[in-house]
Amino acid sequence: MKKTLAILSVALVALVMSSCVESSKKYQALLAEKEALVVENQTMENEFNATLGILNEVENNLQAIRDAEGILLVQQEGNQREQMVSELIQLKEVMAANHARLDSLDNVLAQSKKSNANLRAQVKKLQAQLEEKEEMIANLQGQIAEKDGQIANLNTQVDNLNSDLNNANNQIESLTNANMMQVNEMNAVYYIGASKKDLKAKGIMSNLKNVLKQEVPTEEFTRADKRELKTITFNAKKAVVISSHPVGSYSIENVDKTTVQIVITNPEAFWSVTKYLVAITK
Repeated sequence: MKKTLAILSVALVALVMSSCVESSKKYQALLAEKEALVVENQTMENEFNATLGILNEVENNLQAIRDAEGILLVQQEGNQREQMVSELIQLKEVMAANHARLDSLDNVLAQSKKSNANLRAQVKKLQAQLEEKEEMIANLQGQIAEKDGQIANLNTQVDNLNSDLNNANNQIESLTNANMMQVNEMNAVYYIGASKKDLKAKGIMSNLKNVLKQEVPTEEFTRADKRELKTITFNAKKAVVISSHPVGSYSIENVDKTTVQIVITNPEAFWSVTKYLVAITK
């Protein structure tokens, strides 16, 4: 019985002492510090995982940029300008976003309590690679701008040459038309066949016998080109030429009883004296 009481007394003392320890301020402070360390450790683990995620994403983007770099160089050789310009703008936007994320991550790592020298070194490396690619894109954009300037200059030269060519063509056409008109006028001849009465009425013959007036109304004649005019046909039984034309340069032939024809055998001689043919028809 005494032994049992002794055991109970020891247990009671231990329980009382344990209750006192748990209720002490020091114990409570240690417990709170432990919980804070657990939370901080979890936060740091989350930050670390997020950091690795960002680094992997940026690394993947850089690899995509490296792959695109080869395509851009091929396109530059192939002169696919519009597509190249569009892809350069897209790459520049992607790199700007990556740069912002790396800068933000570097600030976070700098303020973090956890040792992260390796991570910060990786961030610096990726930042350097981004800057290198940004310089490459700026260089490509500069080359495109330079080529655009060269193309614009060439286009201006082509436009000027086209303008000069058009002016020259217009001048040539104008001179050709003027020359053609002059040649046509030089080869223009006029003929008329009518009764003596009608010729006098039209102001072509004077009242004297078979005498032509010095100036005759051209509008009463039929105009022709002496290079093409070989025969002149009148609806008459007979025709008498009263204008001056060298003998032997023409002949008068009856086609039938109601048609007579003047055949010009030597056009240059026939029209050498006058370019007006007047015939009295009967």
